[in-house]
Amino acid sequence: MAARKYNLKYRYGITVEEYERMEKEQEGACKICKKKPKGPLHVDHSHKTNKVRGLLCGCCNRGIGLLREDPQIFLNSLEYLGAA
Repeated sequence: MAARKYNLKYRYGITVEEYERMEKEQEGACKICKKKPKGPLHVDHSHKTNKVRGLLCGCCNRGIGLLREDPQIFLNSLEYLGAA
């Protein structure tokens, strides 16, 4: 618990209580895909501002990172998927 508390505060600037509040507000589900993961939700934050945006499952969290948090790449992906 001490390591988790330290990680949340040091890496994201939030407390365990804030994490738990977000998790409750999201009903334990990912903010993007709305599915409940088997493991813990990941704290998603902007790498530009360090502002926490919400809690995500591992897949959605990695997806955002792999698309470089670039909205245009997301839009291009949507267009590409619609063309299939």
